[in-house]
Amino acid sequence: MVAKYDLDRFHNHPSALVRWIEGERVRRIWALLAPQVTDRVLEVGCGAGHLLAGLPAGRRYGLDLAHVLLQRARARLGPGVALTQGDAIELPFATGALERVYCSEVLEHVPDPAAALVEIRRVLKIGGVAVLSVPNEALINTGKTILRRTRLLGLILRTGRDGYEMPDRMDDEWHLHTFDRASFLALIPSTLRVTHVRAVPLRWLPLRYVVRCEAV
Repeated sequence: MVAKYDLDRFHNHPSALVRWIEGERVRRIWALLAPQVTDRVLEVGCGAGHLLAGLPAGRRYGLDLAHVLLQRARARLGPGVALTQGDAIELPFATGALERVYCSEVLEHVPDPAAALVEIRRVLKIGGVAVLSVPNEALINTGKTILRRTRLLGLILRTGRDGYEMPDRMDDEWHLHTFDRASFLALIPSTLRVTHVRAVPLRWLPLRYVVRCEAV
């Protein structure tokens, strides 16, 4: 899947619409995370380092399960970023070691997302901040179906030979879990107090949810 759905091609998607939506998601993540210069900031599921490269402040740490993606992240980020191969459900960090953690479009791929959230809480200091982003799969699938029936999918998303390939339904091929607002919030442990929930790109078009939590 890492080879089939190339992250570099996704982050440079040929569709201006997709680039705008993803840009809005990242802007919401940074606004809610609000890292300070001295904060230790971990990205769980850092992939090839695209988001870590744009982290506005803080000491950067990245974790991913895929060795090939970490190689790309090291090439992109250089030696100043601490990158570790590891599993989201067993983070190789001491309890309370970090001030900020974010996890963007990863939990839907994790076999046990609830366990990953418990681990994110464990490595945060009391009062630390976690920002979590997940896709609203049902709405995304509905939108794809409508665009496909009107034959606009390829035109708007510019899929095909020269575009970023995507399946009809990500939950059929790559996503292990599907979330909506209610089901995702129900998954968050009580030790992570939800303070903000943001819909991306717009309140009335929640293709993504970005959630800010504080460790209590």
